[in-house]
Amino acid sequence: DPVTIPVANAVPAIFTTNGSGKGPGAILNEDLSANDKANAAARGTAIVIYATGAGALPGAVDGRLTQPPFQPLTPLPTVRIGGVSAQVVYAGAAPGLIAGVLQINAIVPAEVPTGSAIPIDFSVGDIVSPAGVTVAIR
Repeated sequence: DPVTIPVANAVPAIFTTNGSGKGPGAILNEDLSANDKANAAARGTAIVIYATGAGALPGAVDGRLTQPPFQPLTPLPTVRIGGVSAQVVYAGAAPGLIAGVLQINAIVPAEVPTGSAIPIDFSVGDIVSPAGVTVAIR
């Protein structure tokens, strides 16, 4: 029997360290160390966010490792940390990972609150990733 399956251009989500979609995000600090409450990112530094669901990535072939050149998404997604917009400096294929994994490099704004569980999300167009993902900021 025919089945109707809804399809969307994007369904953004940030990977989490526990795999539940909630809690600490799969995020690296500027020195590429894992972000967590004992190793928080400083304001003004870059973080690397691993995500999915931004739509088709340029040159992506699902199930294979990404290959250069790594073309950025256009337009870039928007990132909010603690409700404050962050500057996105790269968003596209994650080098060395399976095609379809999105890497977003963003600068932590100076006005972001500090703490071990600051909310973080990203948007593709008007579609926002699910709430409940956090990042540690010092």
